[in-house]
This record gives sequence, C-alpha cells and structure tokens, in this order.
Amino acid sequence: MIVSRAGFTLAFVTALLVVACGKSTGSKCRAGESTCLDKDTALTCVNGKLAEVECKGPLGCTKFQEHARCDSSTANEGEPCMGQNEEEYACSADKKRALICRNGKFERHLECRGKAGCAVLGQQVSCDTSVAAKGDPCRSQGAAACSEDQKEMMICRDGKFATYRFCRGQFGCYMKADAPACDTTYSLEGDPCGLPNYVVCSVDKQSELICQGSTFVKSRPCRKSGCNVGAGGRVSCE
Repeated sequence: MIVSRAGFTLAFVTALLVVACGKSTGSKCRAGESTCLDKDTALTCVNGKLAEVECKGPLGCTKFQEHARCDSSTANEGEPCMGQNEEEYACSADKKRALICRNGKFERHLECRGKAGCAVLGQQVSCDTSVAAKGDPCRSQGAAACSEDQKEMMICRDGKFATYRFCRGQFGCYMKADAPACDTTYSLEGDPCGLPNYVVCSVDKQSELICQGSTFVKSRPCRKSGCNVGAGGRVSCE
C-alpha cells in the first residue's frame, strides 16, 4: 500500500533564524517557527512552545532558507513530529510499522508485517500489508492479507483486518500473482465460504462438504476410503 507523505517536512518560520537563535526546548514561539538544534535534532513550535524533534533519517537536520528541514523518515511511536498542516509519515526503526504525525506526535498508522516492511520513498511511504493480524488497521476496504501463521485469510472491513476465510488445506494462505489466496480444500463444517456448491473435504477426511449459504455444510459421508483431495483440487469421496 502506498500513501502520500510529506518527506522531510518543512515547517515554515514566521521569524528569521537570527531571532530564534538562543532559544531552547520549552521557549515561547510562534506557529511555524523552527530551527536546527544540532545535526540530528530540530526545534519546532508546538502549542506555543519549542519542542525537540529527532531527525533520525539519513539527512538529519539541515537549515533551508529560514526554516529547519528535518528528515524524520525514521521515528518511534509517541515521539514529537514536525507536521502541523500537512500529513507527515515515517517508518519505525524496525521497519515493521508506518507512523503518521497527528497533534504534534507520531502515532500508529499501519502495521507492515509483509516481507517488504515499511520504506520511505521520496514523498511517499510504502507499507507491505500482505500479512496482517486480526485488528490491524487498514485503509482499503476489501483488501486481503494472510495471517502470520498462514492459516487464515484476512480482509479489511471498516478500517480493521478481520478473518475472512480459514485456509486449512495443504497450501494454507499463500501469495498468487501478488495477491493472497486461500486453500480451503480441507475445511470444517461452519467455516465461511464464497462459491456456492463448491465441494471440499472435511479436515478429518470422513465427510464431503459443500458451500451453501456462505458456509460449508456436510454433503455426504465418505465411509469406504474417506474424502481426499487430488491434483487440481479434485475431491473424491468413497
């Protein structure tokens, strides 16, 4: 998932840096005022007082005309941020979480549990949400993901990932053509399903199940040699 980001956010000052010279953390300030405290730290005006913002990205803090340019592409949840009027994004140090600047502090935006993790790309942040946990925040309604144990397919509903399918088959939840897919060839009665009349085997191989009314129900018993899934997902029940 790609989201717009204000890379190296610019907090414009209302006074020259010469005026800000000598100010420190907690000093009174005007909205938009900022300067570099050192090469890795910026001072920015938050609620009328100067607050320190760590510039943990590779470019650190640099002076640009009459304001501070802070590379906050790497940050921790709860740390101060520069953004005031436009969204500012960052990645956590372990690259597993995307953060957003709100009310002067970074807070969780998305969990990036996929292999690509979180990366800042110019003025955008990339977050791999192809792997998710129940309750993780999401932004695209209907977007799919695999659970970390590959036993469930998750779906984005109303801003959070929720269980969509149980993937009890041999391949579990896996990536197919860059999209999550779910092997439901072995299922339990009551498991959710989406394709009417789709036939699978029960996990104990004693019954054939069929998708009816969005759930798998027992179709018939397989008393002789059980229920088995062959090549191409073909089900045999004897």
